[in-house]
Amino acid sequence: MKLPIILIVSILLGLLPQSLSAKKKDKDAIPQTNLAIYLLKQLNEREQEAYDRYETAVAEEDVDQVRRELQSIIDGYDKLISDSPDYAPAYTSFGLMLQRTGNRDEANAMFLKSDQLDPLQPVVKNQLGNYMAEEGKYTEAYGFYMLARDLAPDEPLYHLQLGNLLVAYRKYFVADGLFAWEEIDDQIIKHFRSATRRAPDDISYKMRYAQAFFDIENPDWEIALGVWQELYKAAGSEYEQQVVRLYTARVRFELGHHTAARKLISQLDHPSLDESKQTLLGEIDAKYPQ
Repeated sequence: MKLPIILIVSILLGLLPQSLSAKKKDKDAIPQTNLAIYLLKQLNEREQEAYDRYETAVAEEDVDQVRRELQSIIDGYDKLISDSPDYAPAYTSFGLMLQRTGNRDEANAMFLKSDQLDPLQPVVKNQLGNYMAEEGKYTEAYGFYMLARDLAPDEPLYHLQLGNLLVAYRKYFVADGLFAWEEIDDQIIKHFRSATRRAPDDISYKMRYAQAFFDIENPDWEIALGVWQELYKAAGSEYEQQVVRLYTARVRFELGHHTAARKLISQLDHPSLDESKQTLLGEIDAKYPQ
């Protein structure tokens, strides 16, 4: 998976200075800001080129060359931040690079600094939410994800993040009294549905929304059936279609449509689905003996 080039340009123009000295200071800062933008763009491009070369590298010397280039880029970020310590996008891009190279704590420190300088960056709120979720700090993660969603409500990823977080820490949110069972389940479905509506052509969002009905206590199986039937139309390969049929058979079973469920299962012949298919058939036969 390629890391997209992240270039967040944040220039505040047209602010009315409170004094002539403030105006002069703003003017003096413009060349430095333009230079920082230029240098960050160069670092972004070099970083992406390095990742591209790494993916196609075969010989060990090619890999070593990429590693040296990445270290040079890290040194470039250090210098850029040293020269422009108040330039938030530099911290954001450096944090994304550090995260990709496995330096979680260092990346989080960069995101925190970037957020301090510019609290209106949804990508930074999302990354801070990821860190908190991985650390088990689910309430803090929820707050950051909510802020990311509010800052960029049309971005499907942030709706997905909220849904996944509520699923992962569902019982803890309820135990803390932050949600009632039925309330958190409604929120889970709502977030995944919102993500799907904002990315209607992305089957991965549709699949997660459909699977969410199995993550909650009392799902509306009629709605779930409609979602899975729509998903079948979007499935591409034969394997994807068989996976959707298996899930649809489970929904049919939950609705009491055991004959329809058995018919769907009979259409599955992919070896990787054999165990799941037999498990579901066993449940159907136990409840509705033939």
